[in-house]
Amino acid sequence: MAPLRISFLIRSVYDLLPSNANLVRWGKKDDPTCPLCQGRQTTEHVLSSCKVALSQGRYTWRHKRVLQELASVISTAKGEIHPSSISSTVFTTEGAVKKWHRGSIPINTHRKGLLDDCDDWVVSADLPE
Repeated sequence: MAPLRISFLIRSVYDLLPSNANLVRWGKKDDPTCPLCQGRQTTEHVLSSCKVALSQGRYTWRHKRVLQELASVISTAKGEIHPSSISSTVFTTEGAVKKWHRGSIPINTHRKGLLDDCDDWVVSADLPE
């Protein structure tokens, strides 16, 4: 895994991400409320509990992106999709201040793996596309 992904996972598990509640605890901010719902903005709240974010479909979008990435990696491992045909995702910060590109994780095709001899099943994902 990329170091930034590992860092995010560890920091989210130990509630060390810069949520408003943590920023107040660390003396960096005065207000722990969520800008969307006015509830207390903790890491859990940001990642899965904000009712406004849920009603706006923000969690659905994230879920579909994760599912799309999983389906893409599995299809590539099966040989259904050539890695070069997978488009990269462009992420932009609020205000378009910073952009970065992210493609799918390269797969080592030289190793013998679980999916190498599988040709009797189909990858199916519940995605709009």
